[in-house]
Amino acid sequence: MELKKLISGLFVLLVLISCGESKSGEQSGYLIRGKVKNNRGNQVMALQELTSSGLIMLDTGFVRNDGTFELSGTLKEKTFCVIRSNAGDLVLVVDTNARIDLEFEIDSIQNYTVKGSKENDELKTLYTINNSFLSAYNQLSLKYAQYNEELPPLAIQNKIRVEYDSIRQQNLKAVKDYVSGLRHSIVPYFATSFLMPEADFAFFDLIDKQCFKEFSQSKYALQLHQKVEELRKTADGSVAPDIVMNDPFGNKISLSSLRGKVVLVDFWASWCKPCRDANPEVVRIYNKYKNSGFDVLGVSLDDNRESWLAAINKDKLLWNHASDLMKWNSPVVKLYSIESIPYTVLVDKEGKIIATRLRGSALEAKLKEIFGY
Repeated sequence: MELKKLISGLFVLLVLISCGESKSGEQSGYLIRGKVKNNRGNQVMALQELTSSGLIMLDTGFVRNDGTFELSGTLKEKTFCVIRSNAGDLVLVVDTNARIDLEFEIDSIQNYTVKGSKENDELKTLYTINNSFLSAYNQLSLKYAQYNEELPPLAIQNKIRVEYDSIRQQNLKAVKDYVSGLRHSIVPYFATSFLMPEADFAFFDLIDKQCFKEFSQSKYALQLHQKVEELRKTADGSVAPDIVMNDPFGNKISLSSLRGKVVLVDFWASWCKPCRDANPEVVRIYNKYKNSGFDVLGVSLDDNRESWLAAINKDKLLWNHASDLMKWNSPVVKLYSIESIPYTVLVDKEGKIIATRLRGSALEAKLKEIFGY
């Protein structure tokens, strides 16, 4: 995914399901009563469940002439739902028997007020914190956009990526600081599942320990709990699971054979543009520290040997390489819980994991700490 696409994005998969009313005529289940201020013309509001694989339709409703609308249905548990309208999208926590009053401007759903749920107040605060970084992301997008269909010069690309990484780290810290302090709330699960699924193990583990006992029956709690147990195998301080694959010449190479060196395991692929964009910086850092006991093991998620070798040669990646040419079906994907690439794991001389996801300036800072320069 290109940097422009990293800065914004939401998935849109629609699956229709039905909703109903109780035979008594009384409202059972949730009820969302909305008001669109300055309403102009007819529009349809849609309520959809937010899942890791897309959106599931729950209910739709027309906005009346006076700007009011209602959405209703039944749910088995507290659920993250998206209200979709001409004004934009908005995530709410909808409980089994929730009564939620929502009001927003016709031109901007983000300027909304919501009543009926402490967790929706918390979600709104989380929105505000996260949105405070949008202007910075947009500025980076504009830097790309000024080159029209062409890519910026490599030096500019690297500068933009460093800026993006810095903003993203500030963004993650602000979100983590806020949701870590929430109690008796499923909002932290929104942060770990949808807002920042690339956060570090320590944060996931913290939320799991704080919330699992209270929400152990929640699908979000169960998903995170399972993820934490999988990530624990590659958490900082644990011995890195061994990787044994063929190198470009068909010879076996293993991560364990590099013991005695500080090794960056760099998961990448020739078809991965962010990986290729990041390679020049990895080359620079490798050349700076290779004589001090630093090495790189490039583990490719390619499925075409010629493309893999061509990328190694073109990008001048003069370190160890390995691949089973199975792309996302490679066992290392599950072994290291890889959800996207580039993905890095920094391993110490004893084979223990120092840190994951280090790139660019963050990687260089850690190596400076290790090697003293």
